[in-house]
Amino acid sequence: MKDFLISINRSIGTLFKRIQFNAWVDIQSLAYFRIFLGLFMLAHYLPEWSWLGDAPQAFFSPHLFTMASLTDDFLPKWVYVFMDFFSLVLLCLITLGIRTRISLILLFVISYTGYSYEFGFGKIDHEIHLYLITLIILAFTNCGSKTAFVKDRMIKSDYQRWALMLLCIYIAFGFLTAGLPKFIKWVDFDLHEIGFLEWFFRGYYIFDRTHLLANTVFKTPYFVFEIMDYLAPTIEILSFVFLLWGRKAWRVYLVIVSAFHMGNMLLLNIEFALNITCYGLFLIAPFLSFIRQYLPKGRTARRILLSTVCILALYQIGHKLYYMHFGYYPGYFTERFIIFNYISVISWIFTIVIGIYTIRYKLYDSAVTKKGLEKI
Repeated sequence: MKDFLISINRSIGTLFKRIQFNAWVDIQSLAYFRIFLGLFMLAHYLPEWSWLGDAPQAFFSPHLFTMASLTDDFLPKWVYVFMDFFSLVLLCLITLGIRTRISLILLFVISYTGYSYEFGFGKIDHEIHLYLITLIILAFTNCGSKTAFVKDRMIKSDYQRWALMLLCIYIAFGFLTAGLPKFIKWVDFDLHEIGFLEWFFRGYYIFDRTHLLANTVFKTPYFVFEIMDYLAPTIEILSFVFLLWGRKAWRVYLVIVSAFHMGNMLLLNIEFALNITCYGLFLIAPFLSFIRQYLPKGRTARRILLSTVCILALYQIGHKLYYMHFGYYPGYFTERFIIFNYISVISWIFTIVIGIYTIRYKLYDSAVTKKGLEKI
């Protein structure tokens, strides 16, 4: 019995080491991705919660295990305004690399609280959780110890390995649990019941998701979507297979799911572009580290980065002040939604192209040696 338990323990240890190896991202890549994430959020995806101050209290229906469930109503508007501007400051600090670790933790707390109330109407958008988990995972890496204005103290590489491993397990488990119910329901070999079309018609006629390539669905044979019903959940439930297969296989998987997300955007107008803040850690980060030889260095790089952050911050402050007293009435939301559609598609194309380049030239192997993971 003792030998059996020892063998199980060794097998689990070997399994974890394999995932750690496949999930590894070197510190310099993490540092550049930290900058990319900050600029990405400051340029377009900066959270906005001030509008919640005008929400009718009768609509308050928070989910259990969220910060919003600890209160009976929406918070006063000044609290959401403070959270908006505080998250802006924290993203600036993260991008510049000023007390990155504590800034990431504070941003996670603020974002978790803000999104808890944003989804206090009874519905949760599941793209947010990958962004939130990435924030807290990055806090346990050395992404703030390089290419930073005020560098963080280096932590043990073991912490970073475990953090990246847990992020990959979280992604894989999320896809597995999302794909399994769809696989059971959709793989029925019945052309009269197509899961994709159920989503499409509800979004098209109820939520006005009629943009981009949505109208092409009416001109496409139904058997094409039946094939998609089989293919999509099958890819999702194979997440752990790709994760355990190898470093290249895991990144191929993330490129595939990125293509699926872009397809959802084009046909269903469902935006998942915030997931780039998670997938990009494995697809975009190695590319950014690879091209650093062509990027400005020293004081020039600092000035360019500081200027860019200041410009984006001033733009976002002006944007928030201008729209602070505007409600999310249908016309305003529709205009924003159309713009978000195109930005989302462009973002996914960028991620997929960079991901393919990273895989093609094995940029993710830059910090891996035959003996294991290089401690840098």
